[in-house]
Amino acid sequence: EIVFTYTYPRLDVNVSKGMNHLLKSPWCVHPKTGRVCVPVAVDECVAFDPSQVPTLRTIAQDLDAASTDGAASHKDISRTRLAGYEAAFDAFLGKMSKSERGVKQASFDF
Repeated sequence: EIVFTYTYPRLDVNVSKGMNHLLKSPWCVHPKTGRVCVPVAVDECVAFDPSQVPTLRTIAQDLDAASTDGAASHKDISRTRLAGYEAAFDAFLGKMSKSERGVKQASFDF
């Protein structure tokens, strides 16, 4: 019983019922800190430091700096600190798409 007390996750009613209490998807912004919820590759999760996640302020600074450099030919996200996180998310989506295609192909191979 003691083991469960210290290891079992505790549920907070306010977290479960409040729509804005948790970050629920990539790219949403925490209302108090301004930090962006970013996807992290599984193989990089040990080195992940949540305090280094970009904030709206740092993203705005990145975009301002890029606009003075004249780098308007790139997507906006690629000119910010979110670029690495976007790459991780794109890789994840690519794996999901490949997996889904494999499932669909297997269902047609009867």
